[in-house]
Amino acid sequence: MEFAKKINGAVFFIDILGIGALTQNGLKLTNFDYEEWLKKYNVEHNNQFFATVLLSDFRNILTKLSKKYPNVKIAQLSDCAFIWSEDVAEILLFSNNCMTELIKSGLLCRAGLACGEIIETSKNENHDLGKFIVGEAVTKAVKLESLSKGVRILIDENVSQALYEQNSSFANQLVGLFQPFTNKIDYTVYDEFKWYLVPNLDKSIDLFRLKDKEKIFYTKERLKLASLLRFSPKFHWNILTKYGFIHVKASIDFLTAYDTELFKIWHDFRWDAEYYIDGVSNKEDRSNKKVKRVEKLIDDNLHYKYVIKKETLNKITTKFFEIENL
Repeated sequence: MEFAKKINGAVFFIDILGIGALTQNGLKLTNFDYEEWLKKYNVEHNNQFFATVLLSDFRNILTKLSKKYPNVKIAQLSDCAFIWSEDVAEILLFSNNCMTELIKSGLLCRAGLACGEIIETSKNENHDLGKFIVGEAVTKAVKLESLSKGVRILIDENVSQALYEQNSSFANQLVGLFQPFTNKIDYTVYDEFKWYLVPNLDKSIDLFRLKDKEKIFYTKERLKLASLLRFSPKFHWNILTKYGFIHVKASIDFLTAYDTELFKIWHDFRWDAEYYIDGVSNKEDRSNKKVKRVEKLIDDNLHYKYVIKKETLNKITTKFFEIENL
C-alpha cells in the first residue's frame, strides 16, 4: 500500500501577518477594531474571538478558491496555509486571486512560492486531520515568505522555467509579472511574482496584447487595493505594532508605485504614508465611506499617462491631488 508519493509541482505558502501579536495579547484593541470585524457575530469583544473570525474568513476564501481551481490541494494550519499542485499555472492563478481576495476582505498576508520536489501523503493515508506535505519546494516556499515586507509573493528561480515547460504560451503571457526585487536593507535580490500589477488574473489575459485602457484599468484596481490598506477600518489593528505598520506602509508604497517596466502607466495618486504618529494612528481617518470616496476618485478624477521611458518620470510635473482631507 502506497504511503506517500513524490511529485514535481508548485507550492504556495501564505501567512496572515500579526496573528501572533494578537493572540498573545500584544495588542490593545478598542471597540473601533472589534466592531468592524465582530459586529455580525454574537461573540465577546476580545483578541481571541477576533483572531477566530480572521482565521474563519481566511478559510472561507481558501475554500471559495479551491472550487474555482480544482487541481490545487490545500492544508490550512491556523494562520497559514500550504497550497500545492503539479499544475504550476493553476498555483499562480490561485495565488494571484487569493492575495486580491484577502486584501478586499481585510486580511494582510505575505507569501512565498516555489517549484520542485513535493512529497505528499497518498489517498490511502489517514487524512482525518488533513493532508500534509514536505519536500524541497515546501521548504523554499516557507523561507521565501519570511524574507519580504508587505503583501508580496517572493518566488524561487525555478518558477518561470517550470511554468514555461508545462505551458509555454501562458508563460509568455505572464513573463512581465516575474521581476527581481531588491531588499533595501541588505540589497539582496530576490525574484517576485508581481501579482498586484494584474489583480484577478485569468488565463485569457495576455500582458503584451493589452490596450492602454486595459492597462489603466488594472492600474486603478491596484490603487484601490492600496486605498483599502490606507483607509479601511479593518486594517487599523495591523498598524498598532511597529512591524504591522511596516508591512502596511511597505504594501502601500509598492502598490502605488509607478509601473515603468510592464505597463508603463504613470498616475498622480500619491499620499504621505507617514500617518503613524507617536504610536497612535488616527482612527477618524479610516472609514468605509472614505474608502468608497477614494475609489470613486481613482475611477473618475485621477490622471493616467503612458510613459515610454523611465527617465520621462523625472520630467513630469503635476499637482498631486490631495486626498488626506476627503
